[in-house]
Amino acid sequence: MKKLTTCSLLILLILFSGYSNKVQSQELQVGIEFDLGVPQGEFSDQLDKLGWGFNVMGGYRFGNTPFMLGLEFGFMNFGRDVRDAPLSTTIPDLRVEVENSYNLLHGGLFVRAIPPPTTVRPYIEGLLGFNYFFTETVLRDRGSFSGEERLRDTNFEDTTLSYGFGAGVQFQLYRDRSTQREPDEISPSGVYLTLASRYMFGREAEYLQEGSINVNTQTGEVFYDVSRSETNLLYFKLGVAISF
Repeated sequence: MKKLTTCSLLILLILFSGYSNKVQSQELQVGIEFDLGVPQGEFSDQLDKLGWGFNVMGGYRFGNTPFMLGLEFGFMNFGRDVRDAPLSTTIPDLRVEVENSYNLLHGGLFVRAIPPPTTVRPYIEGLLGFNYFFTETVLRDRGSFSGEERLRDTNFEDTTLSYGFGAGVQFQLYRDRSTQREPDEISPSGVYLTLASRYMFGREAEYLQEGSINVNTQTGEVFYDVSRSETNLLYFKLGVAISF
């Protein structure tokens, strides 16, 4: 692992050095990515399930440097369970659909080293942010075509610090070849396909997962089987980024 990391850094440094003599204008980049999350370490021992979600980002690359500073926020789901239940103990003949979803909201600050716009743009990054684990319960009409939502509540939550590093590459799909623009014109200068991976260290947190909520339908009591562990995650990312 150490040898692979060292080789990757050397390759990136060589690539970046090739652009050192070029004039690099400032750049604003926004993007959206599809994420696959793989629990690691203690988190994997507690939660043997992949997460699926998305991420949005915005970054600013300073002129004449390869450094981009930005913010990002994402959502990930680790499963759900659905059951039919009576509306109340006094109205057992009126039943509704109850859905529990086990989610992660994450976000934070990133610093990225990336070359100026070109056909292929490898990058490395460091990140500092947060993980917000929450379980949400939704009440819907049972058997309806639309599944209209009636009530929603967050019944369990915890927040913890996260930090990590990542690497990726952007492939240019489109480049604006116009030589002149109006001063107030805002249009994309490039569109990129992003492939990336990231390892995030998550501090210890409490969370629920599929099967963690047990309901006594006779008394109306709810029992939570709470999991607790560090929350390290390995991300695989596929997305689209637009530069301005």
